[in-house]
Amino acid sequence: MTGPPQWRGPRRASFLQRGQWPWLRDAPPSAAFAARGLLGSGTVDDDRLARAVAAVADAVPLLRTTFAEDDAGLWLRADGDGAALTRTDLRGDDEPHARCVALLRADRGRHTDPERGPLVRFHLVRLTGHDVVLGVVAHRLLLDARSLYMVLGAVWQAYFGRFRAARYRDFAEVVDFHPLGRENVVAARRRWWSRRLPPLRDHPAAEAPARENRTSRLRISGARWHALTELGGRGGGSGSLALAALTAWWLHAHGARGDRPHLSAELDLRDHLELGPVIGPLTDRLVFGVDLAGLRDPSFRDVMLRTRIGFLDAVVHYLPYHDVVDLAVELGVAVPPRVAARWDTAVHFCRNAPSSSLTRGERSLAELGVSIELFREADLLGAGNAARAGGWDGTNLDLSVGELGEDKVIVFDHNGLQPDRPATSGLLPCLDAAVERAVTDPAAPLTTGIIKAGAGGGGETTGGEITDREIVRRSDR
Repeated sequence: MTGPPQWRGPRRASFLQRGQWPWLRDAPPSAAFAARGLLGSGTVDDDRLARAVAAVADAVPLLRTTFAEDDAGLWLRADGDGAALTRTDLRGDDEPHARCVALLRADRGRHTDPERGPLVRFHLVRLTGHDVVLGVVAHRLLLDARSLYMVLGAVWQAYFGRFRAARYRDFAEVVDFHPLGRENVVAARRRWWSRRLPPLRDHPAAEAPARENRTSRLRISGARWHALTELGGRGGGSGSLALAALTAWWLHAHGARGDRPHLSAELDLRDHLELGPVIGPLTDRLVFGVDLAGLRDPSFRDVMLRTRIGFLDAVVHYLPYHDVVDLAVELGVAVPPRVAARWDTAVHFCRNAPSSSLTRGERSLAELGVSIELFREADLLGAGNAARAGGWDGTNLDLSVGELGEDKVIVFDHNGLQPDRPATSGLLPCLDAAVERAVTDPAAPLTTGIIKAGAGGGGETTGGEITDREIVRRSDR
């Protein structure tokens, strides 16, 4: 097995790492770190899997990297200490799956100095004699969501003797890359964004004095999510883009964000700039507006078209998020530290989201005696009480989509201190009703009656929390 060249000495951090460092350097651990896992079922040799972790960590220097900050800027420093691996045996536990989720979330919430590390930590958790979980907890400035699964997949490749480091581009090859190298391009993009950032006006999202996080969950059957994805059109991530469309419609219909609600989402630069399979932090935050002016009781198709136009327009005129924030501050549109207050709704999605359907029961794996699938992805999402008032950027609504068995779960982090909290807590049941309307008849109008019907379904307009039992009962129609 031949790996990429080992790093010699510190390397300057990438433009994304430098831009996001001020927000994530002192962020609560559960906001700065992410956790994911793969469940292996069948005949798995734990010692051999541990050796595979070590082999991948040895071949990918980024997995052994910490940060160093000095007067010259931010640096990456790869040491030679090998992989950080914890092995846990939960055989005999009454609820090993739940215990494993708690273990990974606890490690995600553990304070870690980004200049000392370790910032990438593997877990090998034996659940039963038949099941084992390979998990990873990593700082977001080293591994984005796509990289987490790429690394876990690489370990399984190494387990079966199929890992080739040359298949992955070394992050060192792109660490000095900037997508807007010429000053005239940057200036043109800044002019474009200066005309499209949301104008100064009364904005209830900016009035929250602090953040007190609440997490709710909406489970959607796999069949309904597949139907919504098909309606979203061609291209990866369309199910989540459809979710963004319905969220924009809800914000507009509720009257909370005007005729052009602004959202933020992720943009994977691997796809946007054709960088190839690079393990590393190559996902930026993208702000986009959805122009719903003039639409009264629009259909899902109407809202989806407007959302796709707004999203693609922002992609074509991509400007790194930290530069958008700097511009917003210069224009007086944003005020630190609540720089995201005017696009306080985030919808997270991955353009090529991993799915257990790609590996569960896959023939070549079955011949090797193993089946691999995502491990409780939806349970590993959600920030918990992650945001502190001092480091909170103004984001009040945060929606993520994760897999749970055959289904999808919308994980909704929202600010319990937001002035329009009663309306906010009604978002998930309203989305449930809107998804049903869209799937049943995408040309039918999305009326305000859906909002009332959805809010009435569980009484969430009073600010009550949505329980998992209520969510499953309502959503698995």
